[in-house]
Amino acid sequence: MKKLMVFALAFLLVACGSTGGSQQKDAEDDGSYTQDDLKKDTDGVYRPSDPGKDDDGVKKDAREKPRRDDTVENKSDGKKEEPKTDPNKDPKKDPDPKVENPKDDPKKDPKSEPKEEPKKEPDPKVEEPKKDRTPLITSFISRVSSRMDALEGGKLWKDFLKAKEKFDDRVDKGLEKGKDDNGKDAEAAWANAIQAWYEVRYMYELFMHVNWKASKEFAPGAGLNFDDLQQYSDEELQSESCVDTYAAYELAEPEMKEIRQFQTDILKYDRVASKVYTDANQEKKWKDEKQKWLDATNGKFEDKDIKKYSN
Repeated sequence: MKKLMVFALAFLLVACGSTGGSQQKDAEDDGSYTQDDLKKDTDGVYRPSDPGKDDDGVKKDAREKPRRDDTVENKSDGKKEEPKTDPNKDPKKDPDPKVENPKDDPKKDPKSEPKEEPKKEPDPKVEEPKKDRTPLITSFISRVSSRMDALEGGKLWKDFLKAKEKFDDRVDKGLEKGKDDNGKDAEAAWANAIQAWYEVRYMYELFMHVNWKASKEFAPGAGLNFDDLQQYSDEELQSESCVDTYAAYELAEPEMKEIRQFQTDILKYDRVASKVYTDANQEKKWKDEKQKWLDATNGKFEDKDIKKYSN
């Protein structure tokens, strides 16, 4: 408590001493503020030469005050500023253009491509002089003729001719009956003729089968003359088998011409004969002969006939 009181007393003494000093100073300086006082206070302060102008020499209020909506434009002098470069830094160099070696195309590689050799002109063919085949062909014709004479004396040929004569007689009777009337006698005559027609055709197949000595590829029938026989090879013209086959064909083929015409001329255009040929009941009369002929065209013959006419 004592300490607090001492502290307050000391504070009061200090305050009173400072107030008395300032009042004493004011008493000593009492008087008006002179021009010298102003000069002292403003010594070193800039003053304009013309008091009616601003510090920069411009009359007061001569400047236009900027409006709030004015915008400031940056005016350039039209000169482009070049980028600053560092002198210590090396300027960048453009990279050297890459030169790529074109890939070799194997297709265009001259080494891989085959060289075209100049075309050689074919050597002119030297035609050999044609061989004179006159003696060979003349001999073939002579041998075929001799073989035909021999076949005509054989039993098979004679039986073939008998079958053909039988057929011719029945065709004549059919034509004769057809002129008189168109009744059952004409139908019966044509039925007998059709039966004989299948018989003679079977005999032809048998005759050619027995006398065919050449290969199946051999084709007779060119004719017994020099020009037509040129198509055969020397081997064929010299073959005795070809001679036998050719002789049988030349002997029988003319006879078969009339037999084949029976179908194209009689059975097709004669009214009664055509009616009989297509009648199922009439067909029973030549059923066996027809089947025998059909088998022969397929190379099937009765053994007894082969043994009977084999040489």
